[in-house]
Amino acid sequence: MDSYTPSEHFAMTLPRVQLVLRIVFYLPHDHGVVAPVVRRLLDIYLAFIAASGGALTTGEDPDISEAPFPLTPATWEEVHQELKKARFGPMEDRDQDSIWFRILTKRGFDTLVHLTGGESDPSGYEFSFRSRLPWREPSGEYSVLSVKVPMQFLEDQGPEKAFELARALAEPLPFSTGHAGLSLSFTRGRSRLLPLLKDHLVRHPGWDVPRESTWGMEEGIDGIHWMTFLGAPLLDTLGGPEAIRARLQHPETTVQELTGSRALIRLGPAPLAGDTKLGETLPAYRELARFLEPWLQPSPPFTSFEGYTPEEMRQWWRRFLEPPPAAISNPREG
Repeated sequence: MDSYTPSEHFAMTLPRVQLVLRIVFYLPHDHGVVAPVVRRLLDIYLAFIAASGGALTTGEDPDISEAPFPLTPATWEEVHQELKKARFGPMEDRDQDSIWFRILTKRGFDTLVHLTGGESDPSGYEFSFRSRLPWREPSGEYSVLSVKVPMQFLEDQGPEKAFELARALAEPLPFSTGHAGLSLSFTRGRSRLLPLLKDHLVRHPGWDVPRESTWGMEEGIDGIHWMTFLGAPLLDTLGGPEAIRARLQHPETTVQELTGSRALIRLGPAPLAGDTKLGETLPAYRELARFLEPWLQPSPPFTSFEGYTPEEMRQWWRRFLEPPPAAISNPREG
């Protein structure tokens, strides 16, 4: 198998931050709707990562302590039970002056399953599912399924295997939107580390910084990525797969129809970081951004990054829409 090498490895020595491939889906449904699917997706993910020697070894307490615990046969059973059913009934049935009501509305989720490949030395493998709070009148929140694999997975298995994983996860999920691509992953200390990454984020536009909240997303698209998954009603608004194909002319961009009136836009055979210092400005990503601009989230993700000015946030969020920084000429891109 040909090995996959990103345009630049994440060569920094910052602790507790990695470059990974992240696959995420936004689900406009409560836990009860998606619970039967999520357990099956956990098994799919485990089977994929086992092929390269990956494993999940550590869980996180979903309640106040968020304490890590080892994944043993007993705790795996607890995880499976957690995925099986919602923990709470409609929020309207709770006493709004109670402690639990205040805790739940502050943290913003019903169920959280967060499993990683290590605690003190994270491996880059992660499976996370967070179901939104159940309201009789649904809020603007989404339930979110997110998985990560390290760069070593891409190098060992190749990007096609990562594509197959994303497709396998997408197939049974009732998603609104989703995406997959290169992303920074923070074990902890995100707010302290982000200011140290400004130059890297400008240089590598293909890197994503995951949003911390889905509040206010409505039906918008969360940025431009290697793969973009579109479901109802947004796909119909865009005119369907054929209309999208007609608008996207880059030779490496493909638009695939999925079951259930859904579609997948893929920007080339492998995720790219880009390198503005070498003129690698990712033209396929920029073309998609221009097409999707009316449906992109209109502002940076919910809250600005710590240590960034509003203008720096705007420039990062619109990095595929604004002219790229001055760069050394690169004959590989026109």
